[in-house]
Amino acid sequence: MHNMRAFLLAATMAGSLGAGGALAATPYDTAVPPAHRTLISKAAYDERLKTLDGVTEVSETVKTRIAASPCGASISSLLVNGLSNPTIRNGLEMARAGMVDTPPSAKPQENIWKVATTNDLLFKLVDYTLDWCVALPQINGNSDDGMKYIGPMYWFYYQNLAGKAFAQGRDPTNPTQPLPGNFDFFHQFSVENGAYMDSPASTATIPQWIADPRTEIADYPRRKPEDYTSWNDFFARILTINEAEKLIPSRPSTMPEREYPERDYIIVSPTDCIMNPLIQALDTVPGGKRQFIDNPLQLDTVLDIKHIPITVKQLLGSAPDDLKQAFVGGTGLSCILMPNTYHNFHSPVNGEVVHAEVVKGTTFGYDDWANLMPSNHNPAQLGTDFSQFEVYQRGVVIIKVTYRNATGQKPDFLTGYVASIPVGLDTIGSVVLAKDIVPGAHVIRGYTRIGNFFYGGSMNVLLFSKGFATGSVQTRLGNQIGIINVGVTPN
Repeated sequence: MHNMRAFLLAATMAGSLGAGGALAATPYDTAVPPAHRTLISKAAYDERLKTLDGVTEVSETVKTRIAASPCGASISSLLVNGLSNPTIRNGLEMARAGMVDTPPSAKPQENIWKVATTNDLLFKLVDYTLDWCVALPQINGNSDDGMKYIGPMYWFYYQNLAGKAFAQGRDPTNPTQPLPGNFDFFHQFSVENGAYMDSPASTATIPQWIADPRTEIADYPRRKPEDYTSWNDFFARILTINEAEKLIPSRPSTMPEREYPERDYIIVSPTDCIMNPLIQALDTVPGGKRQFIDNPLQLDTVLDIKHIPITVKQLLGSAPDDLKQAFVGGTGLSCILMPNTYHNFHSPVNGEVVHAEVVKGTTFGYDDWANLMPSNHNPAQLGTDFSQFEVYQRGVVIIKVTYRNATGQKPDFLTGYVASIPVGLDTIGSVVLAKDIVPGAHVIRGYTRIGNFFYGGSMNVLLFSKGFATGSVQTRLGNQIGIINVGVTPN
């Protein structure tokens, strides 16, 4: 139970010390591994122990684990505030009371957050994130555990508005307001976890991934473990690129511009992903009737209606209103990236960047995990709720496309727009735009790199302006449409 016994023994340990007794603190050099000391100074370690000194509900062993963790600042704050701050404690209790069972489609998974008391939930969250903070993804044959901690976390806020509000730093009793003192545990945890994944301490499992055939390391210029300085450095690795011919040898673009300049109507996948049309809900009841996003999108209507409406106007950040207006009545596609695949995203069209920004936001709190990552392994399938990504950290890159009109029709050239919206999901969830992706930049389909994700869930949403393209995937002879489940015996 993730060292829960340490918590259960806390009261006994405290009582056995006697009046005025105390266990001697574990020395910094013993508690903090050498590889972690660039992340945790002795001063920070001592300060965390001091913060936890008055906490009697957990053992000295647990306090040492927290103080020595790369995520110790966020976890110590969670523990202290969860025990002493009435508003935060009430928020935890509301989240606990709102926990629901996993749906039948998710079985045999269970909701590990369904516990008996507020303290049970608090202690479990502390212990879970202590383990998660330093967990490094592993890969073996046809599977990996990149979702080991990300997946179960979703049940914390699955169909649970109080859990969702708490995870996003909002007061569950008044979700329009932040928790007191701008307490936002999950955000602070993701920042610290990101620093760990950026450090040399996070390189231990990279040799596994390089050795595994699914990584296809031959497609990259850096092919040895020592070529990478951190897990995130490996995660965001860039494919081998032929700059002279403007192509990526292992990912040949459909009819590249240099060979087929007249075929300016082609749209290509922005990355290695699982792609589905965006849809719009006709009913707020889960599993109700749905329809494709081909139906008109209005500035004040949602992509998919659930709990927090998201409009095209909001989704496109601070883009000028005239650009936003171009997408009214448009269509779109979602692209979900898997842990073992390429985590950079490229331009899907030839054109000119007219807007580029990163919109800061949360990376936690999506409350319909069962549809986002279903058991049939078709993530963001029809039925997925896209109404919640308004508050997520995301990039917004809008590309102006000038293309030839049909033969004999005037004007000779038409103009449309494509919005590439990379969304960071869960944990670090970073969205990084390439430095040269600025207004005025020319982009080439299947070649120009727009940016990358760091470790965590990753999604690239494509929106097409009204009349520009259908919201369906149209492929060509010889293009990949799937991957065989190597290592799985067919039934």
